[in-house]
This record gives sequence, C-alpha cells and structure tokens, in this order.
Amino acid sequence: MIRIIKTTLKLLFRNVGFWLCAICFPVLATVMLNIQTENQSYYYSYNVDMGVVELESKDEKVAYFASDSKCVVKVYDASQSKLCDHMLDKIARSGLFKVGRSKNGEMTQADADKKVLEDGQDDRMGAAVYIDRDFDKHIKKGEYDKALTVYVMSEDERVELLEEKLLYIMQKMHTAAAVSERTGKTTAELLLDMDEAAPRKTVRMLSGNDEKNLTKIQTDQKSNLGYAYVFMTLGYILTGVILASTIIKELSNDVIKRIRLAGTSEITYFGAKFVSGVVISLILSVVFSICTLFIDQDRIGVDRISLCVMTFLLGLIFCTFTLFSGVLVGNIMGATVTAFTVWCLSSMISGLYFPIGGTSRFIQSLSAIMPQKWFMDGTVMLFLRDKGAWTVILCVTVAYMVVFTGLGSVGLKLRNSDE
Repeated sequence: MIRIIKTTLKLLFRNVGFWLCAICFPVLATVMLNIQTENQSYYYSYNVDMGVVELESKDEKVAYFASDSKCVVKVYDASQSKLCDHMLDKIARSGLFKVGRSKNGEMTQADADKKVLEDGQDDRMGAAVYIDRDFDKHIKKGEYDKALTVYVMSEDERVELLEEKLLYIMQKMHTAAAVSERTGKTTAELLLDMDEAAPRKTVRMLSGNDEKNLTKIQTDQKSNLGYAYVFMTLGYILTGVILASTIIKELSNDVIKRIRLAGTSEITYFGAKFVSGVVISLILSVVFSICTLFIDQDRIGVDRISLCVMTFLLGLIFCTFTLFSGVLVGNIMGATVTAFTVWCLSSMISGLYFPIGGTSRFIQSLSAIMPQKWFMDGTVMLFLRDKGAWTVILCVTVAYMVVFTGLGSVGLKLRNSDE
C-alpha cells in the first residue's frame, strides 16, 4: 500500500497541471476573501443590523434587493445631510422596508419626477422618495411637504405606513431643532440623546424560523467565504481528476490485475489512492492557509485554523467523489465531465452563490444532500460561536467518506472482475 501511495504521489508531483491547480485556486480563493463586498446582506432575510444601501448612481436598479417580503424604497437624496441620514436609517431599521439611496446634490424636483417615470417602467419598488436639497431648512420651519416627496409605485399598503413614519420622524426632528436653539446642542446630538433614552427592545424568535441572525458584516463575510469555497472546490475537483486518471490508466494497462496477483486487494488499492487524495487536499489547504496570512483576520470572519480545516475536509469529499466518478465512468474525459457537472450543480443549489431560502421545497431538499450547504451552515455556526459546528462538519465529512470510498472500492472490484 505504501509503495502504491509513493508511486501515485510521484506521478502527481511530476504533473505541471497539479501544481498549477495547487497554487492558482488557493490564490483565487484568497482574492475573493479579500474583496470588500457591500450590500450582500440585502439578499438575506432576518439581518439584525440592516442599514441603508448606497447606490452608485440614480440609474442603479433596486429590484435586485427585492429578495424577501420587505417593501423596497428608492431614495433620491439631494440633501445628503446628517438629519437625512438619521431619517433613512430609522426607516431601514424598522424591519418593514429596504432602502436604497442615490446621492445627487444637483437633482431637482423636476428631475425626480422624470426619473420616477423611468423607474416605474424599468425598475421595481414599492415607493420612491425625493429629498429636497434644503431638507434641513424645511424641517426647522415645519414645512414637511416641501422637505420631501413620496411617490407611490405600487399597491403595497405599507406605503401608507412609510408616509406616516416619515412624518413622525420629521416632526421629531422639528422638535429637536427647536430645542437645539435653547440648549446649544445640535439637532443631530439631541436626536442621538433621544434614541439613547428611548426604551430598547429585544426580539427573540421562539419558533417558526430556522435562520441564523448574522450582522451585516458577517453576512457579507459569509458571501465572500461562499465564493472562496467555490474556487477551492474547483481546485479539489481538478486535482482529483488528475488523481483519478492514474486509476484509469492503470486499469487500461492491467496494472491492477498484477497488483491483485501480488496479494493486494481492490479495497487496499483504492484505500491507497484515497490516502493520496488526503495528501493533495492537505497541500491545497495549506497553500490556502498561507495565502490568507496576507489578509486581515477580521476580513475573513473565522480564524485561519478553522478555515484551513474546513477547506481540507471539503477537499477530502470532492477528491474522493472524483476518484469514485473515475472508477464509475472508466475514462478521463467522462470522469472530468461528471465531476465538473456535479461541481457546477452542487455549488449553484447549495447557497454558495445566492441564498436558497426563498426557493421551492424541492430545491431546498436537493440542497440538503450537497456538502457545500452543510459547510456553509457550519461557517454560520462558527460566526455565532456555536459549539455544535464541528460536530455537523465532521459528521457530514465522515458520511460522504464512507459512501464514496465504499462505492469506489466495490465499483473498482466489479470493473476489474469484468475486464
């Protein structure tokens, strides 16, 4: 067995494609971790610190943020003042609305009217709001109708609640502005004092919701980790194909028959290949962990050791699956197509690219058999310092290892007996 492992590793280490995969994909995964993503959390429900999403321009669509049941509100902000920030933050954190703001100090009321007509045809939102450039002055005078304009873009009844809440917040700011003239404090400072003095509420979900509450930063980090897993699993798949090609060549050259005549069983042979897969998974994971030393720990969200171990275990699963597909198909091209197809589909429906909470029950049930889904759940549990995270990850890894190694050994024995 040891001789088979040594021979296999020598063949792999002489392969330029193996080293290309072992270096390039961990580097690409690290690049994805280091990308500063924003507003990814708007694609997820039940985020505990949701704020205002800043649009790059007035032409950016807010339809992309309509992923859950919240009413989407697009804001054209010509004021860009602290009072405006306070008001929109209150609206966004109310739990009913998703607020996307476009800052444009040159926009007029006429420009907003024209833009709303365009967005009514090309975009999707429950309401739009134009904030006048003299918003602070109008608030101080109590001219609420001049401070902003609300455009009703749908039949959503929550738009009425939006108008009422906006009016309530503006009245509160008007009162704070009047008090600031007597106290010497600014209106923003008084509003902050009022918020700190207000009773705080804590909402605890007792039943009916299985989703984990992550902060906005953690949700963005989860998205980055999902893309990192995509590149790492692709690296494991391709190196696994190179490893599977050794089995296919040895099958075609009757090497396995000669090994069996020497007293080595098919199970032992496949076990030696599996150990080789463990080695190459470890190599890719170590390279990945070294690459992460060049980025800040806070950018990742989990500690480097945990990330290295998770990617290693995920690599074991995909390397073993690729070995199994090589034995099952019997040729390199078929094994490559099979492994790559499974990688594409599993990555898509496991939640690495986008959340699957709003999909059908069939898709969610199908997602439950994908390993990446459980590793993403384990990542969320690590974010929340859940002690059961490693239990989930290890159980899933062992289950896949037992299935793939067992089927691979039996399949190898059957194929060898047929030939």
